[in-house]
Amino acid sequence: MRPRVLSLYTALVMVLFGLRQNMASDVLAEIFGCGSTTVERYQDELEILIDMVLTPLYEQVRERTRRDAVLVDGLVAPVGERDDSDGLFSNKKKYCGQNVQVVATLSGRLADVGDPCPGGMHDSRAFGESGIAERWAAHYQPGGMGMAGDKGYQGTGIRIPHKKPPGRELTDVRKRCNTALNRLRAAVERAIAHLKHWKVLRTGFRRSLEEFPAVLRTVTKLETFRVYGPS
Repeated sequence: MRPRVLSLYTALVMVLFGLRQNMASDVLAEIFGCGSTTVERYQDELEILIDMVLTPLYEQVRERTRRDAVLVDGLVAPVGERDDSDGLFSNKKKYCGQNVQVVATLSGRLADVGDPCPGGMHDSRAFGESGIAERWAAHYQPGGMGMAGDKGYQGTGIRIPHKKPPGRELTDVRKRCNTALNRLRAAVERAIAHLKHWKVLRTGFRRSLEEFPAVLRTVTKLETFRVYGPS
């Protein structure tokens, strides 16, 4: 029997379900009663539309966030070994992935996500190559609203914890500063945790690696809509 064509509503549910649960196309095809090529076609077409429709809200939220200090951190989204891609293995995470730079508000809400970089790239370098450094430069320059990260961002110009001097201990004031900064930084980890609820970024990206940037943009805007969209 020829696989049926899905209604727009059902196709949209299928695409969102696939992103949320990281379902393979053949599994989605079985669940929704269509062919795997049909699933892939809907993914290609509807993910682009989702991105376009939610872009205005995403940009509005990002501009609103610029009024206050922000936090930055990186996540490594697992993608598996890829024969045609180098630098994916993260020594820190011990798996192959894509380094995704995430900007969050002090309350732990997603504000921006950079272009993906190879998982083996250090956060300080990915900060620049992802586009985040350029978009948020006014925040960490003198007189800016402020941007904070962990010690992996040394040399980028953003606020990081004080490092212990060789052969000496940190002063009590600097220890208290580090404690306060680390408490603030917990918020960006919450934002990353919410982003990873979209399992396509957590349990292993199954599709072509060339599709990852577009999927990342779509998921980022869906998460923004989940938080800031109409209730």
